[in-house]
Amino acid sequence: MKQILFAFVTFSIGCTSLTERLSPLGVGAPKAPSAFSHAESSDAPKRSKDWWKVFRDPEIDKLINRLHTANPNLSAALARVDQSYAVLGQTRAEFWPRLNGDGSAKTRRDTINEFLFPVDTTEYERYRLGLNVSWEIDLWGRVRGLAKRDRDNARAESELFRDTQLSLEATLVREVFAWRSANAEVATLEDAARVRTHDLALQEARLELGSGVAVDVSKSRVQLNNARAAAEAARRSRGKLEHAIAILVGSSPNELETLTNTALSEPPTVTSGIPTSLLVQRADLRAAHHELRAAALSVGLRKVDFLPKITLTGIGGIGSLKTSTLFKPDSTFFDIGPEFELPLFNLGTRQGAIGEMEAAWQEAVAEYRSTLLVAVREVDDALLDSKSLRSEHVIQKEAVSAAEETSEIARLRHERGLASFFEVVDAERDRLTALRAEIALRGERYAATVRLIQALGGRW
Repeated sequence: MKQILFAFVTFSIGCTSLTERLSPLGVGAPKAPSAFSHAESSDAPKRSKDWWKVFRDPEIDKLINRLHTANPNLSAALARVDQSYAVLGQTRAEFWPRLNGDGSAKTRRDTINEFLFPVDTTEYERYRLGLNVSWEIDLWGRVRGLAKRDRDNARAESELFRDTQLSLEATLVREVFAWRSANAEVATLEDAARVRTHDLALQEARLELGSGVAVDVSKSRVQLNNARAAAEAARRSRGKLEHAIAILVGSSPNELETLTNTALSEPPTVTSGIPTSLLVQRADLRAAHHELRAAALSVGLRKVDFLPKITLTGIGGIGSLKTSTLFKPDSTFFDIGPEFELPLFNLGTRQGAIGEMEAAWQEAVAEYRSTLLVAVREVDDALLDSKSLRSEHVIQKEAVSAAEETSEIARLRHERGLASFFEVVDAERDRLTALRAEIALRGERYAATVRLIQALGGRW
């Protein structure tokens, strides 16, 4: 018996895992395209754990730290990681024998009508103390396969946590820049309202002196109210952005500290590298890789489920009908040896179970490819936005300069009596429209930069 057990253990440890050989490992991974459509350089992006520091903004640094410690969505994602590693710990425990103890002290009475021979009494006591041990011989690599599958699942969950963290970080940074853009728009509209208040007072004074007309007063009042309404709408948008920032950092809106009104300048330049690098840069792609491996191992595990299973079991202890003899040598008992489990008849079960896992693996292959295509599209979209918005911003700044010059000329012409007030109103409206568009474009450029960094997996 000892020689048989030794042979079983040696074979189990020394053989190549059949589970992995029956699994489609290394198959189905997608290939990335050779280049991005709108990349201006193939230089690899810099690797930085704290990617937001590229903006050199202390307020963003502080808000990101609050997000890391207080955001509930991030805490939930971290809890899912802890759960997956707890499952892995349970699976790895199957590598070792299981040892359990049991004991009993019972009084029993049997019916005398079931005995084939006379007995003195049908009521007696029984005492028992024992140990039982079981250990599955990992003959086909099933236990090892389970551990590797759950390890890949845990690693996938860790990568999804990083993806969630990056998504929340990027959303927060975009919201901060959007708030600053909205704040600049509010300031512009409030300045326009002050100018138009002055214009209204001027037109009213001219009407009283007899040198003005009522229609100019009405037009000034319309322009003033339009500016005030637009400013109120901009303040409303700015307030909602403040609420969003507060929730992201794990606080209620009334608890958020006053944000710093920092003017937006030129956003930093970000290089994209080549698409192949996304496979190691992006957390969602790394997660898809581990999910594919786990699905492949599940195929092999389901196949070996229908092979013989050998478990070494042992039971031993002491038992007696009296406490006085319970600990005597002749009260000992044991039962030790291997147990075999061999599925013999399972009509359709095997094919259906294996087919289910193979279909799940095919799904993981398709999901991996879809994730890669989406990643490449996100990078290309962000590259296109960055390039196009930069050019559009240059043109818009020229439009602002021209509109300001036109507005100034129209005012001078009106003051000299060479043009009606309608010309001033039109020129001022064009100037305000151009200026608001320039402010919006500057904010969009920052948002596009953040989207590009996020699409590259948090690199810049």
